[in-house]
Amino acid sequence: MPDPLTLSPQPAQQASARQEYLPPLRTILLLALGLRVLAAFFSKGYAFHDDHFDVISIAQDWVYGLTTWLHQPLPPRHSMTYTGLHYGLFWLLDSVGFTNPDAKMTLVRLLHGVYSLLTVYLGYKITKELAGETYARRAGLLLAVLWFMPFMSVRNLVEMVCIPPYLGGFYVLVRYRDRLQARHFWLAGALFGVSFLFRYHTALFLMGAGAVLVFRQQWKAIAWLALGFIGVVGLVQGTIDGVLFDYPMHSLVAYFLFNSKGAFQYSTGPVYRFALTVLGFLVPPISAFLVLGYARTRRLAPLLFWGGVLFFVAHSLFPNKQERFILPLFPLLIILGVIGWERYVAGAAFWHRHPQLLANSWRFFWVLNGIVALALALTYSKKSRVEPMVYLSQKTDLRGLVLDFGPHGTKMPPIFYLGRMGAEASAFIPDSSGVWRRYQQQRHLPANFVMTYALNDQKPLRRLISEMNYTQRRPTYLLLVGDKDIDRRLDRLRLLFPNLKLEHTITPSPYDQVLHALNPRVHKDEHVRIYQILK
Repeated sequence: MPDPLTLSPQPAQQASARQEYLPPLRTILLLALGLRVLAAFFSKGYAFHDDHFDVISIAQDWVYGLTTWLHQPLPPRHSMTYTGLHYGLFWLLDSVGFTNPDAKMTLVRLLHGVYSLLTVYLGYKITKELAGETYARRAGLLLAVLWFMPFMSVRNLVEMVCIPPYLGGFYVLVRYRDRLQARHFWLAGALFGVSFLFRYHTALFLMGAGAVLVFRQQWKAIAWLALGFIGVVGLVQGTIDGVLFDYPMHSLVAYFLFNSKGAFQYSTGPVYRFALTVLGFLVPPISAFLVLGYARTRRLAPLLFWGGVLFFVAHSLFPNKQERFILPLFPLLIILGVIGWERYVAGAAFWHRHPQLLANSWRFFWVLNGIVALALALTYSKKSRVEPMVYLSQKTDLRGLVLDFGPHGTKMPPIFYLGRMGAEASAFIPDSSGVWRRYQQQRHLPANFVMTYALNDQKPLRRLISEMNYTQRRPTYLLLVGDKDIDRRLDRLRLLFPNLKLEHTITPSPYDQVLHALNPRVHKDEHVRIYQILK
């Protein structure tokens, strides 16, 4: 009797009785590249807090000589490896005079877009190994143009960057399944280790696959897989933590403890929240087809299947449920979903009797997906936060900046886009981590240093005056964020800055305006008026 947990090679076959053109791999990659190039040039800004403030701004701080993150009592809860790669890139660019922040970010997005083609390629190759060319083309096409993939692929999201290495690990296991040797398991483990350096949660994929090997009692395979994983993680993360913090792998311990204590501090939801996310992101009814298809691949691809199941279940059980956390799972859902669904359709009498219903479902998917994918590739996310900084980066008289948020809570300004060193007064003055004290012990702040001050209705003007007196940096520009109570807020500000000259107004991108219309409580209106503060 054959082992039901063995990866079984399958002959290439038509996905179903219907005739449908699916482009070859080369065309799929060109299509994926085209959308990602569009996104690199037109989809500026950032999607979430983490993909800017915990990657880009930290890396640029290191270039400036600031020791952000490096002298904290606990390691940061973010990938030092990923941020370090950006530091190396920014240092190289700055050393050759390539300092324009907008241009640097365009290059970063291009590099990420090209890198993300590995997801498409590896997804295609894994599917082809498991089920043949026809299935591989559909899976590759979905990975190339699924509505959020081009947009997310050019962002600085570890949830996207971790995907190619773990897919590479699975590809090694699938590609050499009939002749797996120690070196193959070691290589697969090493690739999983690289993925882990970007996103710790990807260890769940390896653990799920490892559980299958335990079931088979393949102890040598487990040992070599673990050796490859531990070798990469220990060499990189272990060295970083051993040099900068208390002991090797301190980052992993600190991350686990923080998330255990703060499980309910962020976006939470019911246990089925990620199930709804999957069904929505993959677009009904196709999403239901793919989930059903995935469920039918337990015997065909157990390593991938159980790796994905463990990843999904662990995230569903954990209280913190931010949608981006589930992004690494989508390639597996697509690969196995396509295989399982198309094989089911090929033998299902119902779909042979109703081919038009299935064809129309796919037509609906491709039309809706194409519109949204193109729209997102052209979307300037967080424009009202980034564009004012880009505009002010050209001002030679910029020394200080006040951001008035009126009735809303304050937001961190993306100072990186000013193209010079800067700080928020609320962080600079207490200097709890000693970053600014250490810097000023060795050198003076640059002449073009910019101090930013945050203000809203709950913060009295006397506190702003106190901050300015402490820093000795009088603001020369004012950003009025939002459209509420403009006259009242200006009257208040003129008590401190009598001469204000309106210079420029920046409107949110259509994407941000749609988000505001859909959920004004979370996504505030962020029209921004830029005033020069005259003496």
